[in-house]
Amino acid sequence: MGNKCILKQVVLCYNDLQKEKVININAWLSKGVDRYVLYSLHKERSWEDQYYPFRDELSDRSTFYPEPHETDIDINILKDDLSCSFGVFSYPSQIKTGDTFNDQSVGEFCLNKDNPTAPHIILVHGWRMKNLDRMKRVFLKSLTDQGWNVYFPSLPYHYGRKPESSLYSGEFMVSANIPRTLESVRQAVTDLRVLIRWIKNKHNQAPVFLVGVSIGGYITNLTATVEPEINKLVSIFYANRLPHSIWNTIPGKYIKADLEHHGVSYEELSKYWTSIDPSQTTPLISKEKILLLSAKYDQYIDIRDADRLWEAWGRPLRYVYECGHAGIELYKKRIAKDTISFLNSQI
Repeated sequence: MGNKCILKQVVLCYNDLQKEKVININAWLSKGVDRYVLYSLHKERSWEDQYYPFRDELSDRSTFYPEPHETDIDINILKDDLSCSFGVFSYPSQIKTGDTFNDQSVGEFCLNKDNPTAPHIILVHGWRMKNLDRMKRVFLKSLTDQGWNVYFPSLPYHYGRKPESSLYSGEFMVSANIPRTLESVRQAVTDLRVLIRWIKNKHNQAPVFLVGVSIGGYITNLTATVEPEINKLVSIFYANRLPHSIWNTIPGKYIKADLEHHGVSYEELSKYWTSIDPSQTTPLISKEKILLLSAKYDQYIDIRDADRLWEAWGRPLRYVYECGHAGIELYKKRIAKDTISFLNSQI
């Protein structure tokens, strides 16, 4: 991106803050960095409309999330060192979308060799991530230094699960295709539940902790509302109501335009996607086992919507950082420290 584009984003951010009557250099910089990244992000966008109308059979939340059945997970060790085994895992998704790549749930792992009772941490990445590099930079060393087992599953339609027809990682997970987005979220939650159950059965009921970032936090939050076998949850810069994000944040602007072009209103989309709104229900674990992290100046996730989930869930422990969404990278040491401190308590 050229200097003119960078300057444009900084000016737009300054104008927004002036309207809000906020004179805060940290807010200005945080929002400016987020806008810069989002400008680059939107260089990759769908060439064609993704819109597809809602299907009534997806409206009943009581049947939307199926009970997962026992599944064998293929573990392939690629590298060993003195304390850890590194490799990849895969298993067939129990929610079928008809795409060969997407219907195979895949991920990476690092398993501790020395402590058979060590906790197992499942880390779920954000929307449109092309690989796991950022997640590993934030968490891998910190967690393996604890002697814990770590799993990095891929969300539907991302990198290893990206269909050949998709232009970029995550294009088909959240879009104006209303039923496909619902199916993607259901698939993500069900795939996570299968992995959780497998770990519990394979490792003698060792603790399983879920950690999600951005839309990964949204998926882990939803999973906590239907899966009782989670020991702790940490949700970082999490999304909450997808319709709200599409209508009120920069990442959703092209999806919003696609929906509005086809006559879909915010109220209609909210009704269609009630089953995938975590703030419409409560977790199956106690709030003492939940940590929420938010970014005050986040341009990806509206802090008002993050507040909504926190309130709906009875105000569990929450830290609000003075940063934007890019704080996932800029504040990675603090995020890792706060996460590990919480997970370490009362193991």
